[in-house]
Amino acid sequence: MRRGQLTTRQASAHCRVSIPTLRRWIRAGALGAYLTPGGHRRIDLAEFQRFLRAQGRPDYPVGPAPRTRLLIVDDEPLVVGMLVDLLSDEPFTIEIATDGYEALVKVGTFRPSVIILDVVMPGLDGVEACRCLRRIPETSDIRILGVTGHPAMIPVLLSAGADACVTKPLDPDAVCQELRRLASATGVPHSLTGREG
Repeated sequence: MRRGQLTTRQASAHCRVSIPTLRRWIRAGALGAYLTPGGHRRIDLAEFQRFLRAQGRPDYPVGPAPRTRLLIVDDEPLVVGMLVDLLSDEPFTIEIATDGYEALVKVGTFRPSVIILDVVMPGLDGVEACRCLRRIPETSDIRILGVTGHPAMIPVLLSAGADACVTKPLDPDAVCQELRRLASATGVPHSLTGREG
């Protein structure tokens, strides 16, 4: 994505409205947007700033590239610690949840673009949490990387809506490779440099 343009997710997050609300503004002609060859809506930054001023909303901040919001959901402190250490130098703003219920609450408050989701957890497990996220329009496009120590659970999690899965014990290069791919699909700039694998 070129600098100077936004995704509907970025624009809706700035306006604190749902993506469907933003799309209604576009359909009504209040906010100009165009479709990429891949069928994704993009909004030029200058047009978005014009719209914000017309609506009396604060300008969209122009400066360093925004950081991808990443929610890590796992009940194993060692796994969480390893992931936080692995990703601490990368362009992520990281939040933690230790079960599926807490994850669903934090999705509403933190608004992540990408989730690392463990399958087996107490309470609401990763499969059910994934199904819940996919059923709700406002969260259906969050990218989900499933994590499991049980390879037989991978097809179950993928059928529940995960975008990709990795197995425990975690391979740092595999985790970074999948996160790089998933973060690029969110439209938020990122680098994950130096971890090609």
